[in-house]
Amino acid sequence: MGAVNSKSTDEASPAINGQVLDVVYRDDSDELHNVKDLGHIRRSALFFSKVDFPAQILRSRLNRSLHRIRLTDGTRLDAVLTFDAQTVSEPRELLAAVWLVEEQKWDEVAEVLQWASECGFCQLPLNLTADDINRHVNKTAYGSLARVLAQLMVVGRHIDFGDGSRLQICRHPNGEVRAIKDQPDFELDVDPPLAAHHHLYQQHRQQHDPPVRSCINYRSNSGGWVSFGFPTIDASVSSFAKHKILRNFFGTHQANRTSIHLNRFVGGGRLDDLLTQSPHTPVAGCSATLTCWDGWHGRLRYLVLTDSSYGFVAWITIQDIGYATVMVSVLTTEAPVSESGAFKDRLPVTTQLARVALGSGVAPFVLDGRVVPQQQQQQQDDSDDDDDASDGDDMADGSGGEDAAAEEENGADDTASLG
Repeated sequence: MGAVNSKSTDEASPAINGQVLDVVYRDDSDELHNVKDLGHIRRSALFFSKVDFPAQILRSRLNRSLHRIRLTDGTRLDAVLTFDAQTVSEPRELLAAVWLVEEQKWDEVAEVLQWASECGFCQLPLNLTADDINRHVNKTAYGSLARVLAQLMVVGRHIDFGDGSRLQICRHPNGEVRAIKDQPDFELDVDPPLAAHHHLYQQHRQQHDPPVRSCINYRSNSGGWVSFGFPTIDASVSSFAKHKILRNFFGTHQANRTSIHLNRFVGGGRLDDLLTQSPHTPVAGCSATLTCWDGWHGRLRYLVLTDSSYGFVAWITIQDIGYATVMVSVLTTEAPVSESGAFKDRLPVTTQLARVALGSGVAPFVLDGRVVPQQQQQQQDDSDDDDDASDGDDMADGSGGEDAAAEEENGADDTASLG
């Protein structure tokens, strides 16, 4: 077991069922050489012709690596992903699983899964099967896609919206990628050319997690997932996935909400910073963020305030409605401590979380009813007149989108259906 036969004249890299090896088994141990180790070994023997990989050794290595690797937030990877012991049992699937775990970063997709779990659409850790791994026929097919998109093809079907739909990603032989429904009109335009007013996404474009354009949305009043109308530009593939999770949760749950219109530069420009910084920048006090340009509403940034430890879901929506004006909404499914009173008194945990995310310059206007001094407001309006004219280009032809209309109709502090 673990024996290696090698000749310095070998011209073929070792393989199992046609899969080229990236790791080599060490005798009397479940340790495996990584790619760097393999390079050193090949200095003395160019290639290896035969390697024995017992399945139990690969399974042991897989479990050790899942537990050893930590995500950016400190979570161990095995708290998010596992591999089914019954179906992922042959050397080929186990070797592929080891490669997925050890040679791929999972931070972006893990955040998607954690958000889906918080909303009740999956349970962690996901138990991936051989069918999940085989969504890609080989590493070449996997590597032909942006990494986050390739990973969502593996895990997406486990995000179950409960109405017969899932966050499945399908790729057709002609290269077309579809999401949620494998139907025409549900295609994703991955890494599209972007218009000038989407310069923020262009400037901060990431090769492994590029922007996505689609018309996919969830409408509770029209029977679920639809695809028509103005397209949405999501800042990344992972942002697209988080956005669809939020849209479904938004359309199927009720929550308390407080909303206010503010000048984007009020309180030291915190809101402007949140809208203009890189969409990939983490925000203090938030477990996740997502950013998009919605054909109905213009630029939107969502700040997720909670994680699975809270037992409820809360987030902030920051909507750029043009002319230096931003609508800020705090939404939560936290159980009120009383049936009446101000938002901050009825929903104290959400209020405290929102204060951290909004900062001391903005939180009093959103949560405490502080009024912007008239003189300060006028100075801000006057200084921003030139910028406002160009900002108007980012607005949709109609501002009567479903969310905006609902918020306007229901007022600044209320309990409302999120559909």
